[in-house]
Amino acid sequence: MLTMKKPVIILVLIVLLFFSGYINHNLTLRANSKVSSDYQRYEEFEMVKRFELDEKDLVEAISEGDGDEVDIEILDTIEGKNLGDITQETNKIIGQEISRETSMQSKNYFIEQRLARDKLRASLIDRINEIVNNENTSDETRTEAQKKIMAIGDLAEKELTIEGLIKAKGFEEALVFLTEENLKIIVSVAELTEQDVVKILNIAMGETDLDADNIKIMKKY
Repeated sequence: MLTMKKPVIILVLIVLLFFSGYINHNLTLRANSKVSSDYQRYEEFEMVKRFELDEKDLVEAISEGDGDEVDIEILDTIEGKNLGDITQETNKIIGQEISRETSMQSKNYFIEQRLARDKLRASLIDRINEIVNNENTSDETRTEAQKKIMAIGDLAEKELTIEGLIKAKGFEEALVFLTEENLKIIVSVAELTEQDVVKILNIAMGETDLDADNIKIMKKY
């Protein structure tokens, strides 16, 4: 009778070991999932925090002062000069950042640079709004500032459209930076062929008034 029970006991032990391993496996998966989720949230938090610092640096770079100095700038005898200055400075920073080799090496390049571009643009609009809302601003300068804000909005909308059209052509990702003078396009592709360039150029020239000479296309390596 004892020998008959041994197989049963062994079978029970095997079943228990199986369920124990199964439960342990599921607990491990849940733990790993939580760690992965927490790490992703941490990365996103660090990314946003880093760009908030970059935005602060930008404001300091394009601002020549606060308080009374702002009033002096607005009352500059050359109407609209400061609007152009702060716009060019912002565009320069965005253009340099999206083309920087260290930026392109990031695995989150498209997320990071799209976020940076949009935040820097938002900072620029805030600066222009200061001019619009300042009681010392002349009517002419205020009107020009309002037009500048609308123009920035149009550029951002075109960027979004071009990015969507490029991705619709089969590219996994695309980042577009458009100014009134030129256009930069970065695409996620292992090798940028002549056919790829033609496709992208057709889209870019169809959505803007820019010539091919003013459109730069790069791949994210």
